[in-house]
Amino acid sequence: MKLTYLLAFLLLACSTGFAQQKRDTVHPATGVKKSKMKDDLGLNKKQEADLKASKKEYKSEKEKVKNDAKLTEAQKDAKIKELKAEKKKKTDATLTPEQKEKKAALKKEKKAKKKAEKAKQ
Repeated sequence: MKLTYLLAFLLLACSTGFAQQKRDTVHPATGVKKSKMKDDLGLNKKQEADLKASKKEYKSEKEKVKNDAKLTEAQKDAKIKELKAEKKKKTDATLTPEQKEKKAALKKEKKAKKKAEKAKQ
């Protein structure tokens, strides 16, 4: 009888212990991408803050557009495209010419890599 209670207690303790584990809610690729851009471009603290603020503003504006029932899908797409262009301008204004060149090279490299992977399939 004592053994049954002991086993039941251990089973309960183990199951609640696993339920309490925190799971990483951030997609691993996202974290790597952010730190890679930061490291590859050599961003300083001010640039990081500016880019983060720009991204946050873009996300909130994009969400507003997506939730706007007055706009048609075509209007939403056009507005989001404008927001992307505005975000790109802000990003380019934040980066130095060398960082812009490096960013373009990385983008080109990524595109070539993606194209090569697609060709393999």
